[in-house]
Amino acid sequence: LTVGDGIFETVRTSEGRPFALTRHLDRLTRSARGLGLPDPDHDEVRRAAAAVIDANPVALGRLRITYTGGLSPLGSDRGTDGPSLVVALDGVNRRPDSTAVITVPWTRNERGALAGLKTTSYAENVV
Repeated sequence: LTVGDGIFETVRTSEGRPFALTRHLDRLTRSARGLGLPDPDHDEVRRAAAAVIDANPVALGRLRITYTGGLSPLGSDRGTDGPSLVVALDGVNRRPDSTAVITVPWTRNERGALAGLKTTSYAENVV
C-alpha cells in the first residue's frame, strides 16, 4: 500500500443497495490484472460489501473497495502472503444539481503503464 500496489473501486449505495456492483467488480478485476495481482474473488467482495453495508446503515453512501498486493517489505517488492481486501463505507450528502469545472495546466500520460487502471497511486488526482 505504501508504494501504490493496489487498486480500488468506489460504489454508490442507496438505501443499503450498491449501484452497478457487478460492473465495478469487473473493472476491479481488469485493474488487478493490469497490476499483476490475482483476480479478486467476486463472491468474497460481495460478502464483505454486504457485511459493511449491513453494519453501517446510511441512506446514501460511498462504498470503497480496496484490493492490494498485501503485506510487503518496505520498498517495491511484493510480499508473499497474498492480496488484502479492505471495504469501507461512508455516508454522503446529495451533490448539487450543478457544479463548476476547472482546467489544469498539466497533462496526463494516456499511454502510461497505469492508464485505464484505478490504482491506489492516486496523488495526481488530488493535487
